[in-house]
Amino acid sequence: MDRRPHSIRKVAEREVYRNRFVTVFDDEVALGDGTPGHHVRIVSGDGKPGVAVLAMAGDEVALVRTYRYPLGRWDWGIPRGFGQSSDPVVSARAELVEEVGAEPDELVPLAKVTPDSGLLASTVELFLARYAAPVAAPTDTQEIAEVRWVGLAEFFSLIASGSLTDGYTVSAVGAAVARGLVVPPGR
Repeated sequence: MDRRPHSIRKVAEREVYRNRFVTVFDDEVALGDGTPGHHVRIVSGDGKPGVAVLAMAGDEVALVRTYRYPLGRWDWGIPRGFGQSSDPVVSARAELVEEVGAEPDELVPLAKVTPDSGLLASTVELFLARYAAPVAAPTDTQEIAEVRWVGLAEFFSLIASGSLTDGYTVSAVGAAVARGLVVPPGR
């Protein structure tokens, strides 16, 4: 690990925008050589860690279909959301109720990711949730258009073909495979 001091120092923090989802800052900074500059920094929600959950029932994975306004399209991915609590486990359970319709039988921490550390001052906790059987009764029907459970072979095929592009989905399955909690078909 590099233990050198960082070369950027915050001189002043200026909030330029806030809504219920993000706070945007235009920070005045001093670079290592003293040169003044600015850095944009976005804090998700109110700074609580977000969550993304790889929900499984046997060898099936839950995918939820949501409209992603910044992309201008409907997108499939695993359940996810802003931190509803400072405890990521509480947030993960709440997101699963909202997006698939029930709390899991088991919730296993997988990893922590920084979605875009060059711009976002946020972390997202990844989990693996286990269900006895697939459930598809989201309580948040404003956000979730559909829940679909797919087998692992199809799931990995969707990722490999580039059809499933959600970064949290790819990160969560990568963490689950790395930890030996999910085995790709044929291995």
